Amino acid sequence: MSAVLDYKRKIYAIRDLPTLPVIAQKVLTLADDDEAGPAKLAAIITSDQSLSAKVLSLANSAYYGHRAQIGTIRHAVVVIGTTMLKQLSLGALVFGTVGRGGKEREKFWEHSFATAMASRLIAQRMDIPDTELCFMGGLLHDIGEVIIEAHFPGDEEIDHAEVGAWMAERWQLPPQLVESIANHHLTNIDHLKSPVARCVNIANICAEVAFDGGGHPAAIPHVVAELQERKAEIQRMFK
Repeated sequence: MSAVLDYKRKIYAIRDLPTLPVIAQKVLTLADDDEAGPAKLAAIITSDQSLSAKVLSLANSAYYGHRAQIGTIRHAVVVIGTTMLKQLSLGALVFGTVGRGGKEREKFWEHSFATAMASRLIAQRMDIPDTELCFMGGLLHDIGEVIIEAHFPGDEEIDHAEVGAWMAERWQLPPQLVESIANHHLTNIDHLKSPVARCVNIANICAEVAFDGGGHPAAIPHVVAELQERKAEIQRMFK
């Protein structure tokens, strides 16, 4: 058995790998339901204290520019909109379930969310219709690092991109997401045929440049600049 297949077998044998949180599943399902109004979404979100806090924080942030302070989840749902709500819910709840571990984990999720935002900006610039899918790909691109830390600490042979792709398969996420997670560090064009994969690949670079400094020829200047403007806002989300 090859080393790659052996690791995949070991990962699929782990019984306590995180599943997509129940609250996230409900929010994602309701947000896709045209008949589910703000009241239903608000009721689900209110059942999770951490998610409620993040939804209110985002609705009151400079990103939305409201002068009057927003104090209810229902009002926040209307302000944020269902698309952003799905993205925020998945990020916050996966962060709360999988991502524990102090400052280093905060930095990990800051980079993940910055990559997600960059991915959406790039998708808009490139007229990629799946902007939401690009955001999700950016958000989850490094999820394999969390699995390795929990189950294979210190093992330098295992590739976090492959592990993340296996996790995405296990969550039954769309194939384009699986591909974008698997290939987010690759430069061979054959591995980046999917627009979503290309988007996440470049977004990862832009987020690194924006948060860690330095330069990279593939970085997109206006995306880096916007991330730098929102850096403090992104960091507050994961405190």
